[in-house]
Amino acid sequence: MWECMLRPEDYEMEEWVKIQQEETKARTSKVVPAQDQEYMSFLVKYNEQVFGPVEEEFDGTFLIINDIFAVIYAPKSMVGEIVLNSFSYNSIPKCYTYMDAESLQASGVLRLHNHPYLALRGSGTMVAVIDSGIDYQSPAFRNGNSSKILEIWDQTIPEGPGEKVPFGRVFTKEEIERALASENPLEVVPSADENGHGTMMAGTAAGRVIQEEGFSGAAPEASLVVIKLKPAKEYLREFYLYPEGADLFQEDDIMLAIAYARRCAQRYGMPVSICIGLGTNKGSHDGYSPLCQTIDYMAGFSRNAISIAAGNEGAARHHYQGVLERDMPEDTVELRVGERTTQFSMEFWGSAPELFSITIQSPTGESLPVSTALRGNTQDLSFVFVDTRILVNYVPIERYSGNTLVYFRFLHPAPGIWKLRVQGRDVNGSGFHIWLPVMGLIPEDTFFLQPSPYHTITSPGDAQDGMTMTAYDYRDGGLFPLASRGFTPAGIVKPNFAAPGVEIKVPLHGGGFGTASGTSLAAAQNAGVSALLFEWAVIRGNEPFFTGYSVKNYLQRGARRDDGMIYPNQDWGFGKIDLYHTFELLT
Repeated sequence: MWECMLRPEDYEMEEWVKIQQEETKARTSKVVPAQDQEYMSFLVKYNEQVFGPVEEEFDGTFLIINDIFAVIYAPKSMVGEIVLNSFSYNSIPKCYTYMDAESLQASGVLRLHNHPYLALRGSGTMVAVIDSGIDYQSPAFRNGNSSKILEIWDQTIPEGPGEKVPFGRVFTKEEIERALASENPLEVVPSADENGHGTMMAGTAAGRVIQEEGFSGAAPEASLVVIKLKPAKEYLREFYLYPEGADLFQEDDIMLAIAYARRCAQRYGMPVSICIGLGTNKGSHDGYSPLCQTIDYMAGFSRNAISIAAGNEGAARHHYQGVLERDMPEDTVELRVGERTTQFSMEFWGSAPELFSITIQSPTGESLPVSTALRGNTQDLSFVFVDTRILVNYVPIERYSGNTLVYFRFLHPAPGIWKLRVQGRDVNGSGFHIWLPVMGLIPEDTFFLQPSPYHTITSPGDAQDGMTMTAYDYRDGGLFPLASRGFTPAGIVKPNFAAPGVEIKVPLHGGGFGTASGTSLAAAQNAGVSALLFEWAVIRGNEPFFTGYSVKNYLQRGARRDDGMIYPNQDWGFGKIDLYHTFELLT
């Protein structure tokens, strides 16, 4: 099956064929491979018109995500150790985590809710939230025993494949309402939001109006589809050296969730606004990841739009930017490693066509060079005077971006100041970037001594055609201090817009309301705003074939821009969203 879409130079064709031949004989578990810890996931390019249809019946080891990607599940015992040069960098799923750390009036939303002629509230539209699930018992999503949730796909439930999904379980509106009418709802629909992040996102985007709480989502009459992502598998956590217990979700599951949201929209005949409040610092930050490509692919279809968090990395000191010139052909990067840091990964991305060499110096002054010749292997750097190992993969030309990738994994790093001496071969304004993991995935006492707050948009916020949202405080108009800044290294304008995201009222899992901050909440509000635009354009017949591009362009025209400031800029993008102003410009 797999050989139809795998090229030898990309995925070691012969090895994959061997795995395919042995996999069926070896598999004895009844757990679906997508949920089985003993299976690895690999993202591959797949198009039926190019490679032909998959002839054999679905056995859980190969899933088509959309017209450009599929995911292969292969037994760990037959794949062996992951080495970046053995598999394409982008075939290994990245891990994503949460981007969080009276707002509706600032976005011009309440004026449209109450406008005598427009009265836009999201009726007839769908908002899809891909996150930690939802507290479907919250008053933000129910009116008595009536629920505004059409479907919940819970990827964590060990079932599948089903009629609608390849793994997990789908709960329908009828089942949810039956649960709400019962004495023990979770016995009828056993899906909960243990973290609460998804509940906040769904409420911000499309929660009901609750007058006594002074609360409303941006699109209070929009229907909801919720995808509860399953946790990332242990082998990925170990490969990326992420801390135990961190909330992480893997790339292929998010891509499958996007595809599911689109199918739901087609089934119900509704335009869909998708919300993603997750992010990672892995990748080139130029929109080349499979998830970014999936978002760009979706944005071109009518009746689909995707809002994404910009990230909260602006003040984290997790990014370093360097430029090598002919008169300064070398740069020294200083990285402080704290006492609480036991392991971490780090990525160096050098701009093409330059080829870079790197030497690492420990806090004791011992220096070791990174080999540029071991392209098919992992280099193991061991120091004499400190008990530290650094595993390094050097990829001179990464397949999608064309840039140089150097992937570092620090094991038991000695605390103190580590130095990276970076040199170029044909120096002529050659730039490079280094990113540490996002906040929450590395201790706060590990950071660059001379960081740059720019180019810190997390992925998939670097997807060119998605709407990437930064956050501001609607009370004083100031930018959220932690917000990631743009642009992308390739110069793509990110963030696109700003929306309120500082201490806004949100529903809490388990009941009640509170406040929260973060760019993911700005993305949620924009998802609701996009649903209002779809109501005007599609449901009311003003623009029946409205696309994600259309939504972005309309909001771009109506964004509020301060006098004396140049737009687009790296902090605000094209400005603060103001949907009411968008409609003012249409008249």
